[in-house]
Parts: sequence; C-alpha cells; structure tokens
Amino acid sequence: MKFPITISITAGTVAWYAALISTTLLILRILEYCRERTNVVLKCEANHRVIGGSYEEDKDYIVITVINKGRRPVTIQNVGYISKNIKDKHGILTDSLLKGSRELAEGKSTNYLLEQDQVNLEKIKYFVAYDQTGRQYKGKFKSQKKNI
Repeated sequence: MKFPITISITAGTVAWYAALISTTLLILRILEYCRERTNVVLKCEANHRVIGGSYEEDKDYIVITVINKGRRPVTIQNVGYISKNIKDKHGILTDSLLKGSRELAEGKSTNYLLEQDQVNLEKIKYFVAYDQTGRQYKGKFKSQKKNI
C-alpha cells in the first residue's frame, strides 16, 4: 500500500515563517548590542580610613570605585565631582591626576580617594568619571556610619 504524501506551502505560510525568523534575529541583535556596549558604574562611599601607604591614617576619605560592568574595555581619564549649585566650583580628584589614565577591562575596577574634610558632601550633586572619549559616568555617594 502506498500512501500519497502531499505538502502544500502557501505564500502566507512563507510570510509568517519569514516574519518569525526576522523578529527573532532582531531581538537577538538588540540583546547583543546591549551586552556589547560600555557599562561603567561609580560607587562612592564616605567615612573610610586608609591604613598604610602615603595616606594619613587619622583622616576620613571618600572612596570612589569605578567599575567596568560592560564587555568592552574603557580607559578612565579623570574622576571628579559636580556641585549642586552652578556657581560653586566643580572638582577633579588629585588622585586621578596622579594615577593617570587607567584602562579597565571587562569586570575590572579601580579606586580613587578624596580627603573628606576637603569637600562639603552636602554641596556635591554627584561624582563623575570621564573616559578618554569625553563620555561621563555618574554616581552618587552613600554615607556610612563611623565604626571607629
């Protein structure tokens, strides 16, 4: 016994298949783009003490951590802060000038320190890191209670 098998493909079926495949590829490309772009995060915490090295042990410091969470490497040129009031001066951290440019690969981070008594934390709007292309990455600080 022979069973005749017939397959009929209509133009509508081909159109639906093509639409499904192209939509899936579009979603995959968007996800790939989001994963591949630069993603730099700043964590800023006050009331830290530094033990040893060239820093004074009896002073409080603000620690600004610049983290590259993206897959592309990024080179950080300078780190500073922006004041809340436009008339007040903005600042660049001496620590970022002394250390120079730093390239951060995927998942890498670097720290910058600022003496806490040199700035009024209530006047700082946010901290900022600049890469070599001029792009800004912002981060607000978290105050911590002193344990010492």
